[in-house]
Amino acid sequence: MMVLVRYHKPSGDTREWEQTLLADREEMIVSTFRFRLKKPFSPFDSRILIKDGYYGVMFDLFDNWYNVVKVYDKNKNLVGYYSDIRTPPIRIKNGYEATDLFLDFWVELDRSYIILDLDEFQVANLSKDLKNQARDVAKKLKDMIENNVYPPKIVSSFNISADEIGEI
Repeated sequence: MMVLVRYHKPSGDTREWEQTLLADREEMIVSTFRFRLKKPFSPFDSRILIKDGYYGVMFDLFDNWYNVVKVYDKNKNLVGYYSDIRTPPIRIKNGYEATDLFLDFWVELDRSYIILDLDEFQVANLSKDLKNQARDVAKKLKDMIENNVYPPKIVSSFNISADEIGEI
């Protein structure tokens, strides 16, 4: 079964795609997908974080202003986490939608992290309230990571088999 994911940008652009649904619960939707990248994801010209063909298991948490994506390599080994700061998702027919607030986190397995897209956030046409909310969520994520409570328990306790992650 598939789930529709719709992400809005405050500029008015909207991206829409489908992912394989793993769980649909009151508090979250869990889905899986395969990264299809023209070039490896390597922010700041640093080491490569995500390559074409890697897998993602996305946890969209309905009461939170961020999601969590567990990122797996082609052999289905966990390599890190990605979180997108966005508005809490709203259910729509066959899926959900949210508005991207630009700030993203890459979190290594050793708890080190990188805050991404700060440049986009600085020039984003967001209301003062949304910018403040995004900053508050970024601080919360930093605190969670530094206090070893990231990813949240709802994510870390979710059991998933290699078969559910995706097909090789």
